[in-house]
Amino acid sequence: MQYLKSIFWVPIILLGLMGTALAHEAGLEARIRAQNTRGQTTTYNLDNLPPEAQIQSVEVVGMFSTGEPMANAQVSIYAPGEPATPWRTGQSDRQGRYSFTPDLSKRGRWTVRFESVGHSSILNIPVR
Repeated sequence: MQYLKSIFWVPIILLGLMGTALAHEAGLEARIRAQNTRGQTTTYNLDNLPPEAQIQSVEVVGMFSTGEPMANAQVSIYAPGEPATPWRTGQSDRQGRYSFTPDLSKRGRWTVRFESVGHSSILNIPVR
């Protein structure tokens, strides 16, 4: 009887382990095209974007931790000082990419949010 009680828990434990293995996270990366002080256009990321760079366009790429793109994710972009109302909404492409050009008259932190298949991720982009 003790043996049968032990066997009863095996499928439940295995299902729990499978659920853990299938879980994944989502993340965003920004590719920022900007003009530097010498007038050259360069692509930056958030780690190497110079404070004086004049942003021309932003491409945000959404990826799951499995390496799959966040294809067709719902995208919301929030301008500085307007956290409740999206400045723009759209959808990422099949590679998880979405591009936009921020309104440079609105200086501050722009927030980009991707939502897909029960996952969401947020990225803040400084516009100076």
